[in-house]
Amino acid sequence: MCREYDAAVIGAGPSGIMASITASRNGKRVALIEKNPHIGRKLLSTGNGRCNITNTNVTPDRYHGADAAFVRKVISQFDQHATMQFFRDLGLVLKEEDNGRVFPRTNQASSVVEVLGQGLSRAGVHIVCDAQVTQVDKTAKWTVCLADGRQLESKNVIIATGGRAAHHLGSTGDGLHWARKLGHSITPTYAALVPVETVESWPCEAQGTRVEARVWATCGGKTVIESSGDLLFTSYGLSGSSVMALAGTVAPLVRTTCVMLHIDLYPDFTEEQLRQTVLQVLANGGDTPIRNLLAGLLPNKLIPVVLEHAGHTESDRSRDFTLDSSADIARTMKNLTVTVSKLRPLKEAQVTSGGVNTEEIDPHSMQSKLVNGLFFAGEVLNVDGDSGGFNLQWAWSSGYVAGMLTG
Repeated sequence: MCREYDAAVIGAGPSGIMASITASRNGKRVALIEKNPHIGRKLLSTGNGRCNITNTNVTPDRYHGADAAFVRKVISQFDQHATMQFFRDLGLVLKEEDNGRVFPRTNQASSVVEVLGQGLSRAGVHIVCDAQVTQVDKTAKWTVCLADGRQLESKNVIIATGGRAAHHLGSTGDGLHWARKLGHSITPTYAALVPVETVESWPCEAQGTRVEARVWATCGGKTVIESSGDLLFTSYGLSGSSVMALAGTVAPLVRTTCVMLHIDLYPDFTEEQLRQTVLQVLANGGDTPIRNLLAGLLPNKLIPVVLEHAGHTESDRSRDFTLDSSADIARTMKNLTVTVSKLRPLKEAQVTSGGVNTEEIDPHSMQSKLVNGLFFAGEVLNVDGDSGGFNLQWAWSSGYVAGMLTG
C-alpha cells in the first residue's frame, strides 16, 4: 500500500507532534509515523512524570551545541509564550513553579499527551503507530518504507526521531543514521543531563542525601562550566539537576583528561561568613563530639565526609579545635571535590548532546541546506538545553518551524 502526503513526519515525540499539528493546520496532508504503540511515550517520563512543558526564562544561552544565533532564530519564531498559549488553546491549564518552570496544573504528563492527541485528531493528522521505518529515500518524491512492507510517499519529510538518550523509550538514533545516509554530518553524541560516576567512593557514604549546592567542573585547574541547584549523593557518585546540567560539557573531556567536580554546600555564604558560623558553633561545645555540634550545619551523612576531608574525625571534641580548624571545615564545605570517572549510560540520560550539524540546517525553516524537502526538528539536532523545561521548548519551537514547511 502506498499513500501520498505533503509531509511525512517521523517520530511522534514533542517535536514531531508539534510539526504535524502545525503542518496540518496549514492545510497540509500529514502522516505522523511512530515506532511505539502510542504517541508521546517519552513525554510521559519527563519532569518526573509531570512534564515540565517550558520555562518562562528561555534564552539562547540556556542551550548548547549549536551557536546562540541559530537557537535564537528558531525560538524567536515560536517562543515560550507561544507554547503556553498553544497548550491553553488545547484546553490544558498551566501553572508556573520555581525558577520559571511551567507544568500542567494536573501535575500529570498524561494530560499533556492527551491534549496533544486530541489536537492531532482535530487537525486531521494520519497517525501510524507500531511502524518501524526501515528506509527513507528521495527520487521525484520521498518514499518512507516501513518494516511491515507499507510505503508512504510524500513531498516533504520531517525527521523528529530524537537522539540516543533513553533508548528504551524509542530514541535509538535512527534519525541520525538516515541523516548521515542523506549526506549530513553528525557531531559526536554524548549523554547530557545524566548523573556522573566518581573515582572516589565517599559519595556512597552519603547515599540518599539531597542538598542545594553550587557545582563547578575544572579541567587542568580551569573552570569549564558551573551550575546551581539540586544535588543528590548516590551509590555510584552524584546526581541531581546541578550535576546533570554539567554532563554535556564534561562528557567529551572526561574521555581524555582528568575532570574534577567541586561542590559548594553553602553557596549563599562567603567562606569567611561560614568560618565565623562554624567557629560560633564550636566555641561553647566543650567536651561535646564535633559530630554532634555540626548537626545543625550539615545533613547527618555528610558530617563524617566533611570532617575527614578537613583532616578531623567524628570523635574529635570541640575543645580541641582551633581557629585554623574552623577555617578548614568552612573551606571544605565550600569546596568538596570529587573526580569524575565517567557518565552514566545514555539509557539514563534525559537528553543527547550532539547530533545533526546545525550548520547544514536553515534556522528560518529547519530545512536541510543539502537536500530539498528534508526537515529536522527536536533532539536529533545538535542542540541540548539546560534542565527545567528548556529541552521541551526546543522541541516545540523547532517542531513548529519545521511544520511550517517553508524554505
